[in-house]
Amino acid sequence: MTAPAGERETMHEELSAIAGPILARIREHPFWAGLRDGTLPSASLWYFAEQDARHVVPAYARALARCGAVADHDAHGALLCSAASATFGSLSRLDSELTKLAEALGKPPGAAAVTPAPPIHAHTSFMLAAPAVSFASGVGGLLPMTWFHLEVSNDLRERHEPGSRYAAWIDQYCPEGGFYQEYVAAYLDMVDEVGGQCSAGERDRLVEHFLLGARYEFSFVDAAWQRRGWSV
Repeated sequence: MTAPAGERETMHEELSAIAGPILARIREHPFWAGLRDGTLPSASLWYFAEQDARHVVPAYARALARCGAVADHDAHGALLCSAASATFGSLSRLDSELTKLAEALGKPPGAAAVTPAPPIHAHTSFMLAAPAVSFASGVGGLLPMTWFHLEVSNDLRERHEPGSRYAAWIDQYCPEGGFYQEYVAAYLDMVDEVGGQCSAGERDRLVEHFLLGARYEFSFVDAAWQRRGWSV
């Protein structure tokens, strides 16, 4: 029996139920646990930071712009394109932070940029492709990177050991002020609007792409922990 429209779960509520177990596994993953207490191997942090700055974040910026371009409502397009612009604008800062991290970890200056590792290649390809399926698919597929970053950052702030080996990196990694929280809240409001207005099939695609995006978020930290590269 279908629930009356007034009693139906919001899209945010439905996705929260999906996200909860995955987010719990991400927070307790050895990568983040080791980052919090300073025991993470430096090679794993470098893998994560380099892949994130050079491949994941640039792909996310492009995917936001693609998704905004196919939005049905101007307000949705404005939110996504504004986020894309801000993300593109952050790339020079990420590059500077990567240089500082290389110095701190004793990496040789001017090291050649690496290609995307296999899990990161899959993740970025997924983000760029999701908006081509539909607007709802793009919104769902990009939500985990948007939402999980805030959740993981809040957890890092609360639980990391002050003065530990990676405390300075954690400080620069976590977004400051309320701007990012406001952006995530606005994104989740948009998700509720899209989920409440789209067809049942589109709603299913939004959920499906959200789950895939969430799994890729887990695969990224797992790849960094294991430092997965190409076999050939």
